[in-house]
Amino acid sequence: MKLKKVVLFISFSFFPLLVKADTDAIILTTKSVIDIASQTFLVDTGITLENGDVWVWGFRNAGVQGNGISHVNNEKAPPARVEFFANKGLSITQLAAGIYHIIALDEKGNVWGWGQNGYHEASGNGNGGAYPSLPILVLENENVVMIGTGEYTSYALTKSGDVYTWGHGIYGQMANGEQKAVNDVYKVPREYFNNRPVVLLGAAYESGYAINDAGEIFGWGDDEDNAFGIDNYPHAHVYRSRPIQITNLPSGVRGKDIVYIAGGDRYTVFLTSSGNVYGMGEGSYLGMGIPYGKKVTTPRRIIGNIEMISCRYVGCVAIDKDKGLWTWGATKGSAFPQVYGSIATRRTYNGNLDKIDMGKEHIIYWNDEGQAYGVGYGAGHKFSQQSSENVNWPGKELDFVVDAMKRVYGPDYVPGQGQ
Repeated sequence: MKLKKVVLFISFSFFPLLVKADTDAIILTTKSVIDIASQTFLVDTGITLENGDVWVWGFRNAGVQGNGISHVNNEKAPPARVEFFANKGLSITQLAAGIYHIIALDEKGNVWGWGQNGYHEASGNGNGGAYPSLPILVLENENVVMIGTGEYTSYALTKSGDVYTWGHGIYGQMANGEQKAVNDVYKVPREYFNNRPVVLLGAAYESGYAINDAGEIFGWGDDEDNAFGIDNYPHAHVYRSRPIQITNLPSGVRGKDIVYIAGGDRYTVFLTSSGNVYGMGEGSYLGMGIPYGKKVTTPRRIIGNIEMISCRYVGCVAIDKDKGLWTWGATKGSAFPQVYGSIATRRTYNGNLDKIDMGKEHIIYWNDEGQAYGVGYGAGHKFSQQSSENVNWPGKELDFVVDAMKRVYGPDYVPGQGQ
């Protein structure tokens, strides 16, 4: 098989960066920054974006494998590529996932979904039934540039600045003025964003975020524990079924300075272009040593010198400009508190970091030697075909995932190169 060398300079972007070649045997060599390949709320399932392909392993019931089988009953079955996209010659550029549903953005700007579909979080409507086991086209010809997911909700942002939502809406996640799921994809009226196009999209566990081209910030969904910076009653759920403007930025920070915004369960975090990370909401999730139950009502600086960040459920992972890896989040009530840390903690990892995949309470990182390591909640045999044990830093090597990729791409392929 002929090998083709491709040199990539990957930046923190939401646009397609790779055109799939005629052969699967591609060696990717040069990267300028680390790639956060997937940001998901998956619990028992491993997933990554590799060479423009989607790979899935671990728990694969509910149709999450995406290869036409609703229930892969053996969690120890080898990791598998979603052949649907490969057979169509489509390169996937972004992945997002809820608890048991997955959405993918292809190089043409179209969005696909599969897996659990009880609230239409995968398909956007009733197509495919309760567990569509093959990807279903959700948005076509809308030129989508960014996707995101909550627990049972999906989001998309188009190049023209429109936001689409679909799935569960009982907490206001649909941004449609109601608290219920709807049987279709919903286009959020631009008037909800002060009649301006949205340029940045974010997702949390039961809520969403948007920033328009004027730098105005909006949040909707479950505004619990001051997640949106509004001083609610202690531990109260306040359901914002329409976007509400977030105005309490720290001194000297503008909405236009924000390059990433997201959250989890009861908190909001954002990253500025100067590398500073700020958070508000449930204090114990923010990496500042704040006791559980104490709210942070105005965004506080958590850490600086950060280039990339991913926040899910009750914690965050950040990469600094020197390729240091930091984590923080809940240590009380978490299924695996060691993966986070009550204060921002620099972690020791193996090799030179290349790529990271985030789950609800697990992290998978890849180095430039083609090795993958798992840390955190091990259910579903995500980290081992022999056990489902939890794993502490610096992680357990996932050689069975790498071996599966080499069987497809060839023995000289170096996994972990993202798109």
